[in-house]
Amino acid sequence: MTFQKPITPQILHKDNEDDVLLSNVRALIPAHIERELADLIVHDWGPEDRRLFFDSYRSEERRYILRSVPGSIDSSAATALQEFELNLAEFYRREGERLHLAASYLPASVEEHLRRIFLPNVMRVTDEDATTLAARLAETERWEEARVNSYRMLNDTKNYFFYRKSHEHVPGLMLIEVARQAMYHYFYSASGYDRGEVSISMSELDVRFSSYVESTYAVDVLISQTEGIARKTPKFVDKMARFFQNGREVARVRLRGGAMKMPLFKRMRVLNFPDNHWFTPSDRVLRNVLVATDGRLSLRADLQMLSLKGISVRSSAALEGSSDVKSVSIHIDGVGFLSLPIGAFDVSEDRVVLRFDTLSREQSVALKEAIKSHFFFAAEEDFVSTSASETKPLSSGNLAAPRYEAIS
Repeated sequence: MTFQKPITPQILHKDNEDDVLLSNVRALIPAHIERELADLIVHDWGPEDRRLFFDSYRSEERRYILRSVPGSIDSSAATALQEFELNLAEFYRREGERLHLAASYLPASVEEHLRRIFLPNVMRVTDEDATTLAARLAETERWEEARVNSYRMLNDTKNYFFYRKSHEHVPGLMLIEVARQAMYHYFYSASGYDRGEVSISMSELDVRFSSYVESTYAVDVLISQTEGIARKTPKFVDKMARFFQNGREVARVRLRGGAMKMPLFKRMRVLNFPDNHWFTPSDRVLRNVLVATDGRLSLRADLQMLSLKGISVRSSAALEGSSDVKSVSIHIDGVGFLSLPIGAFDVSEDRVVLRFDTLSREQSVALKEAIKSHFFFAAEEDFVSTSASETKPLSSGNLAAPRYEAIS
C-alpha cells in the first residue's frame, strides 16, 4: 500500500477537481525525539536510513532536534520577532531566560519561518526525505505515535458554493469541508484501508474557531489521530484537524465516527419505505421513461412519481392503447438505466400507473437505492388521485381484468 495517497477527487469523496480544497500534502517528521528512544529505533535500521536520520536531526542534551529549527531561543532574541508572523508561545515553553521547543510537530510555514530567522544557512529536510523517515518510523514497532500529515488549504474565492456571496474572511463552513477532506485523505493513507473497502460514518463533529481566518494569507492544516496513537484498520475514527495561519492556531475540527465494511454498510443502508409512499424525481432523473411492450415497441412516457409498487406516468393515447406492457426503464444521471418488470397497469384521467411484477432481490435493492438517493417524498395530495376510484384497470394481455385497488 502506498504510504501517501495522491490527492484526487475520488479519494476525497468528490466528483470534480473544482471541489478539491487541498494541496501540497506532506508527511511531517517530529520536531524533536527523545535521544534514548531514537537510538533504540535507528539501531535496527539499515545504514542509509540511519544516515538520513542523523542528517535530518542534531543532538541537543537529551533530545534530537530537527535540523532546521532551534531547540531553544534566548528570550531577548524572541522579543525581536514580530508576533503577527509567529506566536512562539504556541510552540516553545519558557524556562528561565530561554524558550525551549515543546511542540511535537511544526506546520511547514512555522518551520520555514524559524529556519529563515535563526538558522538561515541550514537547509530544511526535503519532502522526499521527510516521507522516507515518516514511513520508516511508522513501520517501527517501538514508535507508537500516529503520523501527522500537513496540507496547504486551497482557498478559491470564486468557489461556487462557499463564496456565492462576498466574505471578508474564509467561511467557517469551508474550513469544516477542508478538515473533512484532509481527514479522508489521511484515513486512506494511514489506516490500512483502501477507498471503497469501508464507509466512514460521521457521528460527532466538534468545531472551534479561535480567530477569523483571512483570505490574504496561506493556511496550513495538520491532521492526526486525536489521541496521537497509531491505529491500523480501526473500527472507530477519531481525528483532529488543526488550522494554522501566520504562525498561530486559528481553528480546530475534531471528527468522530466509525469505519464500517462496505457490505455491512450497504445492508444497513437499505431503506424499507412504506408501500403507499410515493416519490417525485430529482433533477438527476430523466423525466422521459421507456415503456417496453411484447411487440418490441418502446413507448416514451413522462415520469411523475415512483413507489415500491409501481410508477406513475402521464397518460398518452399510445400508452392507453397498449395491452402488453412488459417493463419500464428509468435513467438516472451517473447510474444508468433501472429496468423493472410490469405486471399490470391502471389508467386514470391524466395518468397511467404501471404496477411492478415480482422483483428480484437485486431489482428491489436497486429500486430502494434509487428512491433513497434520487427521489423526494411527495405530499399526500400529489398521489391521492391514484386511488382505485379514479382508475380504469388493464393488465398485460387481459383487458377484462378486475379493477385494481390503490397501488399501495
